[in-house]
Amino acid sequence: MTDTSESDLRNMILGNVKDRNASEETRQWLSVLDSSALQADQTLHLQAAPEAENLNTSAYVDLLFDYLSRYVAEFNKNPIHESLKVHCERPKGEFEFKDFSRFSHNVKYFQGHVSTREWAVVVQAYMGKILIFIVPTDILIGFRPGDPNRKPYMEIVESTEDGRTSRSLVGRGLSSANIGQLAKRIFGQVIKVARKEASDTEEFQIATHAEETVDPDRSYDADESKWLLSEADFLEMRRGKVPGAAAQLAPGAKPGIPEQFRQNNQRVAGLCMQIVGDVDKELSFLEQLGIAAMKGDNMKEINYAMKRSNVLKGLKEKILDFASDWDNCLNGER
Repeated sequence: MTDTSESDLRNMILGNVKDRNASEETRQWLSVLDSSALQADQTLHLQAAPEAENLNTSAYVDLLFDYLSRYVAEFNKNPIHESLKVHCERPKGEFEFKDFSRFSHNVKYFQGHVSTREWAVVVQAYMGKILIFIVPTDILIGFRPGDPNRKPYMEIVESTEDGRTSRSLVGRGLSSANIGQLAKRIFGQVIKVARKEASDTEEFQIATHAEETVDPDRSYDADESKWLLSEADFLEMRRGKVPGAAAQLAPGAKPGIPEQFRQNNQRVAGLCMQIVGDVDKELSFLEQLGIAAMKGDNMKEINYAMKRSNVLKGLKEKILDFASDWDNCLNGER
């Protein structure tokens, strides 16, 4: 295979498996976050064990802020967030901190943050770890490593060997492949705290379904009275009355969101984002498969990767369209 044909084929594969409209996907995710306070750990898939990468701490955090910056820009574009403007401050080089009441030696660290008027998420890296804090903005200026008054929301542990770095989060492997989902989880948390939908003292937890295959959630089956008619209700309906019906709407008024829709809103939104996360994970795998196949001139594997990625990309777009339609319906826009 010539260099030219390999380059062209590589571009074709990357064009198929990478998101052609990442900005639109981000807006879809932010829409779900707005409607249901969805936690982004729904799409965070961690490995059973860490894998070493040629990505040092500085490069990893810089990549994390690439995603955070994009989310901030998209969030601020929406007029409904006018009162909740977000600012992103990337790390500006390495600093040295001396406080012998906290550390026995000078500590070199770097730090950046994403902030609203009242709250900020701080990314702080030093001594083989990356810590994420949710803090009031009025303590940002003096916030330094080892602050005894704040517990981290998230702690990423690093281990370096032979120039390669492995990372873990709550005991599971974390890599650059899922850094976009990690950034969503971090950004989503500070937004929810700012909207008083979450506490600033919460600690990061992994959603069960994002880690392993489990039986479908059937908790809603236990209380069928929420959606099944009782015999008395049925008799009322036969008499021409609807049990529990609301008063007649005034002329020109919009009907409210049906209660069964409201109860299932977060379940539907969460399921959509979980599936999108699974599709993204498979697309990343197909990208690696296609690139490896190119090196061995394996056209069968190359065609498989391209065809399957096309199908998955179409499925993903349909799911995002459905999530958007669902959100619009619940908000009375359709």
